[in-house]
Amino acid sequence: MFARAASCDVTPRDRPVRLAGYASRNAPASTVLDPIEVAVVLLECAGRRCLIFSFDLMIVGSELRNMIQARLARLGFAPREVMLLASHTHYAPATDSACAPLGMPEREFVSELADAAENLVRQMLKARPAEAGLEVFQGELDHSINRRRHWPFPTVGRTYGLRLRSTSFAPNPSGPKAEQATLLLLRRADDGKVLAVLWHYTCHPTAVVPANVVSADYPGAVRAAIRKQYGAIPCLFMQGFCGDIRPNIEALQPIGWRQRVRNTLRTMVSGPAFPSPSAEDWRRWSGDLAGAVCDIANRKPGKVLSPTSLRTGSARIPLSEFFVGTTPDKCLEAQVIQIGEAFEIVALSAEACVGWQRILDEALPPEGLRLYAGYLGAVFGYLPTAAQVPEGGYEVEGFQALFGLSGHFVPGRIEPAIVGCLRRAFEDLEPKTRAIEMVPSPEHDQTAGHP
Repeated sequence: MFARAASCDVTPRDRPVRLAGYASRNAPASTVLDPIEVAVVLLECAGRRCLIFSFDLMIVGSELRNMIQARLARLGFAPREVMLLASHTHYAPATDSACAPLGMPEREFVSELADAAENLVRQMLKARPAEAGLEVFQGELDHSINRRRHWPFPTVGRTYGLRLRSTSFAPNPSGPKAEQATLLLLRRADDGKVLAVLWHYTCHPTAVVPANVVSADYPGAVRAAIRKQYGAIPCLFMQGFCGDIRPNIEALQPIGWRQRVRNTLRTMVSGPAFPSPSAEDWRRWSGDLAGAVCDIANRKPGKVLSPTSLRTGSARIPLSEFFVGTTPDKCLEAQVIQIGEAFEIVALSAEACVGWQRILDEALPPEGLRLYAGYLGAVFGYLPTAAQVPEGGYEVEGFQALFGLSGHFVPGRIEPAIVGCLRRAFEDLEPKTRAIEMVPSPEHDQTAGHP
């Protein structure tokens, strides 16, 4: 397998921007807490190739996806060969008009992102590809918590009004989560240098304090820590199925009796809620997470892979297969990248809840290491499991108006639809996939640089 990698800073520093992620955050942000980036790897093997992009964005969105795909098509890349993943940080400029209530996108910034993505690919195509292997590191973290909590008492709130019982947006220590972190080091075969790092974890990036700043959230903290160890290499983050998972940050700052009374009254009226962490709480939590990820990378790799094959597949279905009502002009898309026979990335264009990992593993058992990623391309909204639909809650009904939906999920149809879509994406991996002509490597061009 041959690999090239590149990344760049896309932080808007010359103007205030409207961030995506919170409907209540109306004021544009002009403070940059840490940079946001675009990173990409180009993999080539056995006559096939693929691009994996990682954006520090809440959602890539239809507009940006279409612009990037059109530009890369002129470079010979088919949509199935391009995986566009967002980290889901809630502190980056908006890019999706369908989610305008969460942040209205600026055309200028969306165009800048498309330029950056195209330029990175052009930069890589001019560079010499390096034969590379994959080192796989895995370990358990303890930094997230399930956020769907059953509350058996009456509540009153602005979103739902009066409810006799509810699924609250609150800590649920007994709920499912996915604490395994995975790091993939792309290492050059000739000199052993690390070309790029791809890493995966499952947790909403919603913890930065203060909230009205530009930030990559915890993926940025991990990136900074990784670069201290390996240098200024491209670092790609693949967000897991974190639809109902968020940071488990302990608020250590003591609160007075007045605040305790207010919190008690709020719980009695509206149900339980997450505590409000301070900026110091956030720095402590993100720094501890970044240190734990680097500790995993310092262990002996669990696997060392030398892939000899590369396959891509994709499929899509209309939202009407599992949702009844008004929807944006989007589909549910599944995309699969298989690297060799022992590793694959499975991505969905949704905010999938963590329970889907078990459902899909049982329906389509993995033969090796499989990483599930959400926030692929034009995300339509949340994807609850069939069991969660009758429970209600934000991930079932509360989010809909913010993503341009109005209606209801059909419990009996949702699992067959999603499993069927992913099955077709796997079927699309078969050898009938066209073999592309490899881009000539500039072996004899003495002016060509390295990735």
